[in-house]
Amino acid sequence: MIILFLRAIVLFVTMVALLRLMGKRQISQLQPYELALSILIANLATAPMGDTAVPLLYGVVPMLAMIFMHTIITLCCMKSVRLQRIIDGRAYAVIQNGSLNNDALDRLGFTMTDLLAELRAAGFLRIQDVNSAVLETSGKLSVFPAPDKEPATVSDLGITPGAGGAPVPLILSGQIQRQNFPSLLISEEWLRERIKEAGFNSPRSIALASLDPAGTLLVYGCKNMCAPVVLRTQGG
Repeated sequence: MIILFLRAIVLFVTMVALLRLMGKRQISQLQPYELALSILIANLATAPMGDTAVPLLYGVVPMLAMIFMHTIITLCCMKSVRLQRIIDGRAYAVIQNGSLNNDALDRLGFTMTDLLAELRAAGFLRIQDVNSAVLETSGKLSVFPAPDKEPATVSDLGITPGAGGAPVPLILSGQIQRQNFPSLLISEEWLRERIKEAGFNSPRSIALASLDPAGTLLVYGCKNMCAPVVLRTQGG
């Protein structure tokens, strides 16, 4: 029993490591051949995982071969646009200039029900609100609104935008993210002082603390339904 447990752990770690070498984080980002490769790798791990009579190498070596093939195909696709188009396929515009492209829908086997579901997922309830929609090679539908349905921007409203950029996490689940300090020109002592100002005794009592480009420190405690504490700082 212990041997089965250890073999399962070894194969699981190996499979995750090999899949990470593919360089994709989400299934929705996988190309068709990469999805097939992932399924094959999972199947190759099942035999040695459940049968101690099958050597571990009988599962690991074929998985390495699959990743080797993935690397070769990826490199070839980077060198040849024609080969990339053959292997990955190409994107199709299923809605173009507000009109349905029924030929593309039939060629892709993409039903009207599928299209409407994807449009709803993208936040569009009516086809007439869409200017164009492109079914990418990964199977994801990219939707672009009609000109009169596009959201207003700050320039359209004549508003001067504030500092742009995403907030940088300083504390995650009670752990101080020291690797982010140099880019913000702050110190751990500075952070601990701000934490005390927010009413927290220790970083361990904080679920999230982040600093945005405008110098606003947002602190969430670990308690259930804890409201954020907002501190206006003077930068670093």
